Amino acid sequence: MKAPSTLPAGDLVPLSKREDTRERIIAAAGSAFAERGFRGTTIRQITTRAGVNVAAVNYYFRDKDELYLRVLREAKQCAAQIAIDDSTGTPEERVGRFIERFVHHLLDPERPAWHGRVLALEMSDPTPALDVIIRELTAPVYRSIRALIGAALDGTASPAELDLFAGSIVGQCVFYSHSRTIVEQLALDLAAVPDRIERIAAHITAFSLAGLREFRSRATGNKTSPRRTPRRQRVPLHD
Repeated sequence: MKAPSTLPAGDLVPLSKREDTRERIIAAAGSAFAERGFRGTTIRQITTRAGVNVAAVNYYFRDKDELYLRVLREAKQCAAQIAIDDSTGTPEERVGRFIERFVHHLLDPERPAWHGRVLALEMSDPTPALDVIIRELTAPVYRSIRALIGAALDGTASPAELDLFAGSIVGQCVFYSHSRTIVEQLALDLAAVPDRIERIAAHITAFSLAGLREFRSRATGNKTSPRRTPRRQRVPLHD
């Protein structure tokens, strides 16, 4: 008598059960990859954590590479929602809302701890999956804040200056996430306040907008000064 398959045909497995098994594998893989990285993690280690057999990975994700990419997408995809801009309010207000969303995402106590760790390991020891994640999820967020900064500066910044401003703002937000343990030990007063996340977001917003205003003020002043060379007329991109 033929033994039953350990994984029945997909159309015979209830959708809720399939989704539950898939999510358990992703969570187990995320924790394992966060501890050992892609190269140091085996399928056996993942399936043991998930409480499934080895064949389950092939059934749901084909192979280790595809599972790893799915884990990275899981860790990063929430951040992609930050790039969605409702286009209401002034450019400065929109920059502020971006910062608030980004900080709350990074410091959300409900966010699984392995999200940040697996992304940090991937960046320190990249695999081909990193290019996919940057293209699909990181680039839209970066382009969004860069465009908002450009609008807030009213076209006074060069492309390289926009990159510097975007890096400064993103770097401030990421610092409190990547260096959370250090911040909690050194900034004891900040760590003790109940509205710590809101305070951090408000500070980064105020600090960043002050810098943008100062830059815009200087750039505008230079361009309107009679002692300066007149602004060169822009060449249209299209006829």
